[in-house]
Amino acid sequence: MISTDFAPNESWDDAWISLKLIFQPWRWKNGEESKLIKQKICNLLNVPCFKLHVSLFLSGRSALYFFLKSLNLPPDSEVIVQAFTCEAVVLPILANNLKPVYIDIEAETFSMNYKKLIDQIPKRAKVLILQHTFGLTPKFRDEIIKFAHENKLIIIEDLAHGFNPVIFKTSNIQPPTSNFYLFSFGRSKLLSSVFGGVIVSSNNTAIKHYNNLTMPSSFFIFHCLLYKPLTTLIKSTYDIYFGKILHKILYKLKLLIPEITEKEKSGYFDESFNKAYPNALAILLLHQFNKFEQIQQQRLKICQVYSGQISKYQYLISKQIANHQVPPIKHPLIRFPLLARNRNAILSNLKKYKIYLGKWYDQAVAPKELELSRVGYKRNSCPVAEEICQKIINLPTNISERDAIKIIKKLARIKSKD
Repeated sequence: MISTDFAPNESWDDAWISLKLIFQPWRWKNGEESKLIKQKICNLLNVPCFKLHVSLFLSGRSALYFFLKSLNLPPDSEVIVQAFTCEAVVLPILANNLKPVYIDIEAETFSMNYKKLIDQIPKRAKVLILQHTFGLTPKFRDEIIKFAHENKLIIIEDLAHGFNPVIFKTSNIQPPTSNFYLFSFGRSKLLSSVFGGVIVSSNNTAIKHYNNLTMPSSFFIFHCLLYKPLTTLIKSTYDIYFGKILHKILYKLKLLIPEITEKEKSGYFDESFNKAYPNALAILLLHQFNKFEQIQQQRLKICQVYSGQISKYQYLISKQIANHQVPPIKHPLIRFPLLARNRNAILSNLKKYKIYLGKWYDQAVAPKELELSRVGYKRNSCPVAEEICQKIINLPTNISERDAIKIIKKLARIKSKD
């Protein structure tokens, strides 16, 4: 089984640590690992910890929710976001009685289009969320940040998908006080502790209410700890059908905790995730941090395999991806985006070979089940994003070179038949 969406960050060493933790409940809620996570995040941003405030939450959407809540903005204040995003960004905005304003994207880095932004800047805008889609640096990042500062907008850089570390390697870097950084450690993000989220800031004025959160229940933590061993077993045995059968059984028994709840798919913020980050998940995340460089090197290697080979076939590939292997742009992506006119046919065909590619994002505000009117998005308002949503395919990057070549060969075979 090769899958972009299903447990992309999990391996047997993650599963073993999680399995051992199941029998150590005294470590589930409190411990020193959370403090170590804060240090690791500062290291990611190349900033000394004494210059930053790192606040941990049970999920990225809860982190964003509490951050927006702490700003005490007037009702109906506007938050600028890009189309080609997901409910985890938009629902916390709505839950705070704020209004999302959608800006179309450019097709190179799948990020906010600066020209569209300056044409559509809303009068009541207070916050701008700048998304690093797939880990690509937004094409207009510098211009957007400058524009936001000039218009006194609070900037949140959404780094849940990852980022190019070069942007944080300026000497003596200190983020502006109006800049904040959002991370998610959900199972499909840059690093996985099944659930988790972080807000990073250079001041503590916006995190004064963060210390009153309660811990999730032991039952919830237990389900989180089951996730890594069970999904790793499913992935490793899927091709011999045991994993497929096991997946169906566990799904029916509700032993695999969902990433998105039914309430969220209906367009409502789920407050059950408004909890503190338990130590058990910090232990899982710390293990992923300890092998982060290895994971990133593998992602980079696979991105280079894709960049060098897929261009031989007649698919439209983002220019940023095409240049990804050429210095000085050398950074890994969590998913390799590919555009194809016959997307659904390709995905269906590859399933025959137990290859399951992703579709981030197949709707301007994903997932597909979400009613767009519920999140204030008007169809045809962001045509570039909507067109890309019809064509996007995500190739996995945290896989072996052998599996990457297998995907390319199957894609080539499909193309030769078209």
